[in-house]
Amino acid sequence: MAAPEFGISISFQCHRGLGERWDRVYGEALELAAEAGRLGIDSIWVSEHHGEADGYCPSPIVAGAALATAAKTARVGQGIAVAPLYGHPMRLIEDLAVLDNLTAGKLEIGLGQGYRPAEFEAWGLNYRTRTRAFEECLSILALAWSGEPFDFDGDIYTVKGGLLRPTPVVPGPAPLWIGAAAPVSRARAVRNGAGLIIAPLVELGHAARQFGAFDMESAAQGKGRLPHALMREVLLGDGVADAMARQQASLDLIYRQQYAPERTGLTVLDRETGERRAVTSDDPDYLSEGFVSSRWFAGTPDTVRAGIAEWAPKLGLDRLVWQPKPPGMPLRQAIDDLEIMAREVIGPLRAAA
Repeated sequence: MAAPEFGISISFQCHRGLGERWDRVYGEALELAAEAGRLGIDSIWVSEHHGEADGYCPSPIVAGAALATAAKTARVGQGIAVAPLYGHPMRLIEDLAVLDNLTAGKLEIGLGQGYRPAEFEAWGLNYRTRTRAFEECLSILALAWSGEPFDFDGDIYTVKGGLLRPTPVVPGPAPLWIGAAAPVSRARAVRNGAGLIIAPLVELGHAARQFGAFDMESAAQGKGRLPHALMREVLLGDGVADAMARQQASLDLIYRQQYAPERTGLTVLDRETGERRAVTSDDPDYLSEGFVSSRWFAGTPDTVRAGIAEWAPKLGLDRLVWQPKPPGMPLRQAIDDLEIMAREVIGPLRAAA
């Protein structure tokens, strides 16, 4: 199969303990995006959370517009935007249409329903109705993206004489990705003609099973094949242990605070019982070499390249997205690693394909 497209993810998290400032984090992200564009990276993705101490980006569409200016050849998307937090869906859809025009049609729309109650409570929104709100948002997006006038009468949202202007650059359905872990969520993604995007903490083997189930659901609904995107950590070093050590401060901030298992509901397969069990931050296996190797690509460039070459066909992978500059990593190190990825991993994989 062909090599997957390669994208980078930027969260704009700030490691205050290492002296980072938010304005510097944003400025360095633009420099990194420019380097990514120069090196031929296919896409840039911005994720979203709200009210976080590390300043996790709350506005991926605004940030995406700036990144698109820095890397004019790359596609720009959200990985993902929490759709029910935007109020009326037309507000979100109009912003997306503007970004699509700013990028000359190189927009990737990534949406989810959200999973953190505090983000909804902070804005006085009903967390319990987020699924219905998300489904109605997707319906309105499909109607609006056509550029034709439309009405919509839902349980939560109403549109009377809706008209999206500016229209998208490329006619047709919205270029949509949805994060979906549960079978009902995957079925929703298929109904909306969306690609499936899987988050970094999912084991590679389990991700392969999820993509397989997604393909079966797509076939059952008569949708044909829909694309697969995988978000991972890629850690470069002289070996797995060295690669982890080089990014230890970043990994601790991301996966013991921002994405601590107590917040994400992470589970693992218990070897003794054969059943899945909840993980805690103090679990001795959590963030161990075994944990990392079963999920991410870590080690020398040769090891990383071999891992991607092995797993890309198993996953039917269309996009691989990684975070080249996690919080706390110096910009110079991030650019150096990005150059190594382009020269020693991505280039050879493309050539081999």
